[in-house]
Amino acid sequence: MKKEVLISSLVDAGICHLDEVRGVTPEEVARLEANIGKSLPSEYREFLSGVGRGAGRFLNGTDIFFAALDGLREDAIQLLRENEEDASLPDDAFVFSMHQGYEFTYFKISDGDDPPVYQYVEGNGSPSLAWNSFNDFLVDAIAQNSRLGAS
Repeated sequence: MKKEVLISSLVDAGICHLDEVRGVTPEEVARLEANIGKSLPSEYREFLSGVGRGAGRFLNGTDIFFAALDGLREDAIQLLRENEEDASLPDDAFVFSMHQGYEFTYFKISDGDDPPVYQYVEGNGSPSLAWNSFNDFLVDAIAQNSRLGAS
């Protein structure tokens, strides 16, 4: 999803105001990619450049924004160990979010520009396919956040 479409979707859904949208610079994305030694999928780079530092109440309570990314993979591995799961993360898994310490999501960098998203929820067994693409994850997150704001 192009960053302009993402931002307008969030504003139109009443999740944020335009002045609350904060993206990440191309230089910051390049440093992140250098740190992990891999290029990130283009759809994820769009997310970072559009709302990578936050957008109002979008995904509040979830460690998904740029400042929280460092260490999420290690936290996810630790969560799997704590729960004595047999599963391990693929070598090219990029953990992009963790919610309240019991749930995380990731994609495999090798799965293309709009990769499927896998999710682990404590107590539900091994990580499994949750969304067919990163864009599907975003559409679902926008819909969920929109409903939360309406209640």
